[in-house]
Amino acid sequence: MFGIDESQLPKSKSWRGTPTGLKPPFYRRVWFSALVALVLLAGVTLLGIYAVIVAPLREKAETYDLDEVKKLEAASIIYDRNGDELSRIFVLNRTPVSIKDIPQHFIDALTSQEDSRFFSHNGVDYIGLVRAVYLNFRAGEVTQGASTITQQLARQTFGLMERSYKRKLMEAFVAQRIEKQFSKSEILELYLNRIFFGKNFYGIQAASLGYFGKDAKDLTLWEAATLAGLIKSPNNIEPIKHPERAKKERDYVLERMVIEKHLTREEAEFAKMKPVLTAPQTTNAQLNYAYDAVRQEVAARLGEEQASSGGFKIYTSIDKEMQKKAEDSVKARLAEIEKRQGYEHQTYEQFRTIYKDWRTQMTASKGDVTSSVPRPKPEYLQAAALVIDNSDGSVLAMVGGRDFVDSQYNRAMDSLRPVGTAFIPFIYAYGFNQANIFPMSQLLDDALGNDRVMIGGFKGILGEYGMEVPNPKWSRQNISLREALVNSNNSVTVRLGEQVMLDRGLLRPGFKDFIKATGIQSPLRDAASTILGASEAKLDELCLAYSCFANGGKRPGALHMIQRITDANDKTVFQLDEATLQPVRGMDEISAWQAHTCLDEALHRGTGAISKEYGLGDFPAGGKTGTHHEYKDLWFMGYTSAVTCGVWVGFDKQKTIFDQAFSNKLALPIWTDIVNASTKGHTAQDFNPPESAEKVEICRASGLRATDFCYDKIKAADGTSKNVRNTYFEYLRNGTPFNATCSVHTGTGITQDITAFHNHMSGISETVIPADISKYAHLDSVHIQDTIVIGLDPYNSEQPILRARPVNDDGSPIRRAVPVGPEDGGEPVSEQPVIKLQPPPRLKIEL
Repeated sequence: MFGIDESQLPKSKSWRGTPTGLKPPFYRRVWFSALVALVLLAGVTLLGIYAVIVAPLREKAETYDLDEVKKLEAASIIYDRNGDELSRIFVLNRTPVSIKDIPQHFIDALTSQEDSRFFSHNGVDYIGLVRAVYLNFRAGEVTQGASTITQQLARQTFGLMERSYKRKLMEAFVAQRIEKQFSKSEILELYLNRIFFGKNFYGIQAASLGYFGKDAKDLTLWEAATLAGLIKSPNNIEPIKHPERAKKERDYVLERMVIEKHLTREEAEFAKMKPVLTAPQTTNAQLNYAYDAVRQEVAARLGEEQASSGGFKIYTSIDKEMQKKAEDSVKARLAEIEKRQGYEHQTYEQFRTIYKDWRTQMTASKGDVTSSVPRPKPEYLQAAALVIDNSDGSVLAMVGGRDFVDSQYNRAMDSLRPVGTAFIPFIYAYGFNQANIFPMSQLLDDALGNDRVMIGGFKGILGEYGMEVPNPKWSRQNISLREALVNSNNSVTVRLGEQVMLDRGLLRPGFKDFIKATGIQSPLRDAASTILGASEAKLDELCLAYSCFANGGKRPGALHMIQRITDANDKTVFQLDEATLQPVRGMDEISAWQAHTCLDEALHRGTGAISKEYGLGDFPAGGKTGTHHEYKDLWFMGYTSAVTCGVWVGFDKQKTIFDQAFSNKLALPIWTDIVNASTKGHTAQDFNPPESAEKVEICRASGLRATDFCYDKIKAADGTSKNVRNTYFEYLRNGTPFNATCSVHTGTGITQDITAFHNHMSGISETVIPADISKYAHLDSVHIQDTIVIGLDPYNSEQPILRARPVNDDGSPIRRAVPVGPEDGGEPVSEQPVIKLQPPPRLKIEL
């Protein structure tokens, strides 16, 4: 074989023209071609996006007048339900200051918290943007923002509040324009004079004066860090209402200042030791619970940033006159309680002295940590009141406490308290929904052990505080459910509750659903103690639930204060949804009516009868006292056809007000004042029973169907006596098994032993039965139970009712006309022909 040098042989070429055995150049490879195509496609896509979306937004951004950045907004005006101005609550409190009057440590705190690259970017922080996108992607939700200080200024100036990528792009373009036209110091000054710091403070100067009682130039490092920490969520962090949250955010800002090298670790740790101390608030029309609730609702509806931009007209449901009356009544009535001889708790005036002394001490110590003491908290008696319109749930007046300056905690909307015996009407209404339970049903009124409900201990006799009398007694016999509810009888209520709402000691699911339907969403305690109101609820929930009794079982879908909001150009930016105004069914209409008639009597002759002494007007209304165990929480809940009003009295830290502090002595006077005022603009009309109910006349003495004999003799002032009908009307569900007639009023001429027999058979009294009573066992009162003539009545005969015979109002029989002749002292009978009528033809019935 001859050796051949293969390297000298010519190389063959592939079909692509590349010598076999060699790699082609990268620009001829498949992946490079694909990459080029992808880049070209991406480029075309980006150009298309820019042309279709970005370019128009950039052009629009050029149309904004940057002179608006220098202009501060007009105040937002709050109107009452009649269109009268209530307040200018949002941007009144603003005092612009120069950037020269803002300390450097505040600027360091602000930029560390909000925009660490403020002095180096052109309006958009691209590094921060990429970082925020990455962190949000990792978290699976939006946890990081990327808006610079300049972007925030653009957003607030031009109302760029929409949550979309287009809004973010517009915001960025406008921010870049602002950066070109204004210097960094000018941007900071404009920003700090515009932004919202919580409460009613707009701009750094207003916030500094409002929270710390000093000019912005005098802010300490820890105070500056506190204000910088508020900006991201002012209402949720502001230090007067939420000092713990404010301190947490302040310490975070101090940590950021260390990271950004504005502070040393030692300086930051020293600042963290400082307490969050705020200055005393001054009283003005803007600082009360109703207006604060409006402000918060606007922020919830529109967002805090848009709400703070100002220039809005806010139309509310508040009745200005009723609101003032409610506030005045709470202050005056509680002041009267504190003047009681032997009152042992802190009074409002005593707290004013304590607070003044504390401020003096703080001023002398200049806030030094070693000498400072915690800010005193008010411990005086508090109250809350709420009035709602029954038709749509609009709030007419609201008092969340005694003094908004001392405590911003809204007890009308946020406080959960045991409702006491104000809860029991719902047990009766739930029971009335059953066919065999109605207001005349009877249960035993006798002592019960505490073990039945375990309120006040396991042993002992169940307290009767709910009856609103110092020394309650048991009748030790059956009484009607009506009487039990009217007089807030605990023993009967517990027996009823055990029967209708408990199953093996726990609440029935149906009862829980019923309570939620009425509007009480707070969870109930799953125990027997709920029968007497051990479960907690809020005042606004109870007002919704009680409106069911005024509305035939229906209630408003939800409470609201704001009906409409317009911007500076009168363009509607919020309108209350019609669906919100629609009523919802809370309970059966007959159950609601039966409970209402009991609450009507409870107000006028039961536990609320003392309301007449407080000046309650003469108009249809109903209501119920509510006293919790040991007199710690006192309620009065009541209504007219137009409004429902609730009042709570108690201490923030639950404790006994004083022994026998009944709600009809403390809460009812406030309720009476407010409801009297409500009738001026919200007329109280008569209540109408359900058309489907059966009207039945009831004897008050026996609680059974009335007869002709149900009269009682009443002696007049002149010594004469007269018979007065002792009955009232009930409205029963069709088919209610209740046909027994009164056996107390049996008429004259019937022997006492027969009367005793009927009383005994009816369970009305412990009457001794005569020995020979068996001879009367076959006797019973016979009364007409239904109409006699059915269908067309050709003789137009008198239709009987459930009474034995016609009587006058005083009970005497009605004398029928009879013909008389001369021998009877009458006129001679004229000889007139007798007209004979043919009887009607016989009916032919085909079988």
